[in-house]
Amino acid sequence: MQPTRAGWTLIELLVVVAIIGLLVGLLLPAVQSSREAARRATCQNRMRQVALGVLSFESANQRLPAIYNGTFLARPRSILDEFHFHSWRTAILPQLEQSAAFASLNQSLAATTPANQTAVNAGIGVFVCPSTSNYNPTVPGVAVWNDGQIPVKYDQTAARSDYELIAGVRIPSPVASPVLSDVRFGPWGEPTYGAGGSVLRDRRARLADITDGLSNTLLAGERAGRPDQYARGRPPQRFDPPNWRGMDHHQAAWALSTHLPWIIYNNNTPVNETNATGLYSFHPGGAHAAMADGSVRFARDSTSPAVLGAWITRAGGEVAQGD
Repeated sequence: MQPTRAGWTLIELLVVVAIIGLLVGLLLPAVQSSREAARRATCQNRMRQVALGVLSFESANQRLPAIYNGTFLARPRSILDEFHFHSWRTAILPQLEQSAAFASLNQSLAATTPANQTAVNAGIGVFVCPSTSNYNPTVPGVAVWNDGQIPVKYDQTAARSDYELIAGVRIPSPVASPVLSDVRFGPWGEPTYGAGGSVLRDRRARLADITDGLSNTLLAGERAGRPDQYARGRPPQRFDPPNWRGMDHHQAAWALSTHLPWIIYNNNTPVNETNATGLYSFHPGGAHAAMADGSVRFARDSTSPAVLGAWITRAGGEVAQGD
C-alpha cells in the first residue's frame, strides 16, 4: 500500500503558476480594452452634452456662444486681450447644469484676474475625457490680466479641458496675405482686425448661416492632454513655464479664452498627429468630433485632412464623406 501524498511537487507547482500566468496574459488585454471602451463611451457622451449645450444656447439667444465673453473691457479688444476673456465654455455652463459655477465667475472682471482664481480652478467634469493622460492636472503659469499691457505675471492656474472649438481651417497661400485672409471659417463667427491688431467687429454667429448642413459641420473636437504637448511618435513635452515656447496653454483651460489663430485648424494635419494644432485623443484609432446637429462622430486616424477641412467650414459647399 502506497502512502498518501500530502502536497504538490515542484514541477506541478511550476505548471500551475505557468497556467495562471498565461491566463492573466490572455485576460489583461481584454480587461484593458473593456475599460477603454467604457472611457471612450463616457468621452463621447460628454462631447454630446457639450454640443447640445451649444445648441440650447443658440436656441435661447438666436446666436452661438461668443468666443470672447465678459464686460470688463471698455475699448475694442486687441490681440493681447484675447487671452483673458471668459471662454465659450463659460457661456454654456447654465445649459450644462453648472449654474453655480457660472454664478461664481465675475464676468465684469477678466477671467485671469486674482478675483476669479477660485472659480476658474474648479474642475468641470463634462469638459474632461477620462482617457486622457497628461502631466498637469491644471494649467500652470496663467498670465494675469494687466489691462492689455506688457509685462504680465504668469503665476496663476486654471482647471483644464480636453475639448476645444475649431474656428476655421487655414488654406496655405503662396503669397503673404492679411491676417486671417487665408482662413475659411466655421460656424463660430470671426473678427475683423484693424490697424495695430485691434478688433473692429465680430460676425454674429448663427446656425442659420451653416449652408453645408448641420450634420456636415464641426462645432468642437478633442484636443486632449493640453497644456502638455503630445505628438504621434514623440515623447510628450511637459508644459513647464516660464521656459515654454510651444502652443498657447491658455486654450487648455475651460474658463479662459485664447487668440483666435490658435483655434484654427491647419489643413494638412491628420487626426491624432498633434494636440497643438488638430484633433487629438488618447483613444486608439481616432478622436471624437461634435457636429452642429448635436451628433458626435469618431474621426479615425485615416480620415483625410481634406474631409476634416470640409467638416470645419460652414459654407464651403463641399461634399465630404468620412467616418
